[in-house]
Amino acid sequence: MAKGFWIVTTTITSPAFKDYVEAFQPWVESVGGSVFAKDMDSKTVEGKGGKLAVIIEFPSKEAAIDAYNRVDYQEISKLRWASSTDTTITIMDGSVTH
Repeated sequence: MAKGFWIVTTTITSPAFKDYVEAFQPWVESVGGSVFAKDMDSKTVEGKGGKLAVIIEFPSKEAAIDAYNRVDYQEISKLRWASSTDTTITIMDGSVTH
């Protein structure tokens, strides 16, 4: 089974973003996810995106979708919304099928 990923970009607007990170890290691990890559100064070359880019890996795409839809994540995400802008979250399947 292919892994699932959240591809996230956002622009941090407040030092309070650390509260989101502190809540998110143990939560994502508790649902089987892990931070695969993170760049605090990414460059969006097409479309809108933020300076922070993060790739979060899950056991499958379905697990990634389920994690996003969890009530506890939606509560944690309020911390992100309060301290960032231009957020995009894309959930994708990690397999390559061309």
